Amino acid sequence: MAAIVLRHRNPPMLPARLETRRRFRRHLSIRAVIGTFLALVLLAPVLSACTAISTPRPTAEAGADGGVAEDLSQPTGAAESFASTSQVPVYWLGGTSDGTYLFREYRLLPAAGDSVSTAVSAMMSARPLDPDYDTPWRPASRVGSAIGDNNTVTVDVSSDAFGAQLGPEEAELAIQQLVYTATGAAANAGLIPTDQQSRVIILVDGHTQYRAFGQITLGEPISRQPERAAPVWVIDPQDGTVVTGSTVRAAGRVTSVVHRISWEIGRATDDGKDGYRRYRTGTSPLQSDSANGGTFSLEEKLPPGNYRVTFFEPGDGGSQRWADSKTFTMR
Repeated sequence: MAAIVLRHRNPPMLPARLETRRRFRRHLSIRAVIGTFLALVLLAPVLSACTAISTPRPTAEAGADGGVAEDLSQPTGAAESFASTSQVPVYWLGGTSDGTYLFREYRLLPAAGDSVSTAVSAMMSARPLDPDYDTPWRPASRVGSAIGDNNTVTVDVSSDAFGAQLGPEEAELAIQQLVYTATGAAANAGLIPTDQQSRVIILVDGHTQYRAFGQITLGEPISRQPERAAPVWVIDPQDGTVVTGSTVRAAGRVTSVVHRISWEIGRATDDGKDGYRRYRTGTSPLQSDSANGGTFSLEEKLPPGNYRVTFFEPGDGGSQRWADSKTFTMR
């Protein structure tokens, strides 16, 4: 019975050269849970949870990293459909007027280590670029991962990551946050395909049957739940982006529950300390690219200054349903 070798990495590190999926799978094959346990017991080192993060990527090109073409509605790593050795997808929780959903940011992390473990560790210990996002996880002292057969990602985390007191719904969403992040990072690194369903097995200190947040028993494979993805999601620009030139290009995705998209650009007063005064408004056509969602985009010429763009579905009485906002600076 073959055992998996789960590689544990210091959270701040990404691989200097990402292994190909074929080579990776040649060394890592999930054949039995008992094999997983044996490898974890023998090979699980204790690692630091400190994760270095960067400022947002400065870009004025919407979807320059391929994001506009992504299909986040699929329950696989399809939302990360291009390989990147420097930018790693991390998912956060974000509140809207209609509930809490998962939102993604790309984080520029040091190029050494294990991309899946790095992304999961950043999800637990880093802070989102967008102040509207958050995470219920605590920093983990150890995170490891392996890719197995049937597009299965195994993640092993230390129990100190589960220190928060969460209700059943919050705990379920937190687990989905980890599932989205792990599969997204694996797909982004080319370790699993994006056109097939993937699953995540979560181990805690090398064991199954851990009661996560006192609510959910872990150990069985978990797939992405598409309904957890934010109905309106601004992909570009990321929060805090500096746009060079006179034109800002914004883009994002919607799920199938959204039928119309409006936008509002606010201009900062006193560098944003006193909020953003409405500057321009409009609508964007939705381009359907699957049965489960579509894309939207915006291109506007703006003078230098600090701005906030908000995309939303217009509701009754002028309400903004599922609004997602990003701040940016024109220079």
